[in-house]
Amino acid sequence: MLLLSRRKGCRVVARNTVVRRTLSFYWLMLSPALLFLLAFLVVPFIMLIVLSFREVDSLLNVLPSYSLKNYTEIFTSASYLTTIRSTLGVAALTTVIVIIAAYPAAYLLVRTGSKGLRTFFYILLISPLLTSVVIRTFAWIVIMAQNGLLNEALLKLHLIDKPLSLLWSMKAVVIAYVQVMLPFAVLPIATSMGEIQPKLRQASMSLGAGRIRTFFKVTFPLTLPGLLSGAAIVFSLAAGSYITPLLVGGRLQPLLPLSIYQQAVQVFNMPFAAALSMTLLVLVAIVVGLISWISKRWEARLHD
Repeated sequence: MLLLSRRKGCRVVARNTVVRRTLSFYWLMLSPALLFLLAFLVVPFIMLIVLSFREVDSLLNVLPSYSLKNYTEIFTSASYLTTIRSTLGVAALTTVIVIIAAYPAAYLLVRTGSKGLRTFFYILLISPLLTSVVIRTFAWIVIMAQNGLLNEALLKLHLIDKPLSLLWSMKAVVIAYVQVMLPFAVLPIATSMGEIQPKLRQASMSLGAGRIRTFFKVTFPLTLPGLLSGAAIVFSLAAGSYITPLLVGGRLQPLLPLSIYQQAVQVFNMPFAAALSMTLLVLVAIVVGLISWISKRWEARLHD
């Protein structure tokens, strides 16, 4: 018995030694990435938080004192409150339009029987991501300008009497956003659809449910987590995008990314720009956290 207990003890010690060595190896492999994130993400983020509470003098020089003045100005100024509402509204509208457009596209992508055709659809979906956002945005300028392709086509077809004013407006921003963000919604939804067992739809229809009822009772509930994931991605990207609204909407649009740019680059009020950045980050985090909470509750309901 004593010999057996000693053998068991040696095995436990050897197993613990192997586990410790394995964990040490994992941490050693992760250390370059963790150090990189610490140096270029965590530390700058903390510095941004600290900077957002700093005060400035009349020449906008950063003072060593701290206060809530920047945040007070943001949440008591009518113009910045309008900017916040406009930013969240545009991001929400973009998310809704993208999800509505992405769902049938993902359905077609998954349900296509031909592998070659499915590959072709994936190439069409992914290829815009291989092109710079700046180039794609300039393409929208060419399309939506008063002498652009869209107005010329409508004039030649006699559908309008004078060129439409599309550029330098929030409509142009939303249109460009939808095209830029669409792949980020299609992929999560398509992934959720691809995980659905075909037998579930077949069982539903064999029990008397039609295609529409099967969709709302089986397909849609099972793909809702993917839809919510795509919505969270699109909302966060749309709320924080800068170059697209600047190029197609103009620098005077009431959007937080443009206000941050103006304060940081044109006005040189770094603490106020940091406060605006933190405000945008917190607002987006709240919305994304709410979407994540709804997704987890829905998944828990499905498993129950």
